[in-house]
Amino acid sequence: MSPPPLRNPHWQRRCAAFLIDFGVLATAALVVTSAWWRVDLREADSAIDGLRTTMDATTANALDAGANASGFYASLLSDPTLHAAVTAFTHHIADAILVVAIAYALLSAAWNLGGELSSWQGSPGKHLLGLRVVDAARRPTSFVQLLVRQIAAGLSWLTLNIGHLLAWWPPFRSLHDRIAGTDVVVIPGSGPLPGWARALLRIATLAAIVVPILFATWLAMRLTTP
Repeated sequence: MSPPPLRNPHWQRRCAAFLIDFGVLATAALVVTSAWWRVDLREADSAIDGLRTTMDATTANALDAGANASGFYASLLSDPTLHAAVTAFTHHIADAILVVAIAYALLSAAWNLGGELSSWQGSPGKHLLGLRVVDAARRPTSFVQLLVRQIAAGLSWLTLNIGHLLAWWPPFRSLHDRIAGTDVVVIPGSGPLPGWARALLRIATLAAIVVPILFATWLAMRLTTP
């Protein structure tokens, strides 16, 4: 008998299923809350203008005073106007993220709970890739278990995804599955992970690297270009 695997053999399938659900739900959350986050982003953009103006003025004053590098950075750190501009920018960005995150959480709970209570026994993403949610003994779940699973899913996110990473190691169950007494299993006969799902994982990995770089580049250009 071969030893049990040390990591979840179906982790790619589960990640791809999550990406499918996430794409639908994130799009819906953005559409539903567009009236709010658009305002916050406009305010954040205006705050960048104020931030750039303050930095330019502080830089000019430091150069006129002949300040060295340490003096220049000290003037930046102690400038109350600069602090106010940075606070305004982060406040509006945080507000925009928060309103979308709340909408996403509510939509996700309905999406997942509805799918898991149906004959699919899982979200549309899980169903598409041959996964289903069962109890720890591989029997159908109860409504209470699924409800607890949805509530406990918040803990998996709040632990900076450590709760999700628990599914990587035996017994291959996320924190919310362990709390609810549930498990995610592969439907027999599902076959290997489709090529399009593997491509989706590669695209998501690339996006996770490229998007922060693009955002940082955009922010740097906005701060330096009138």
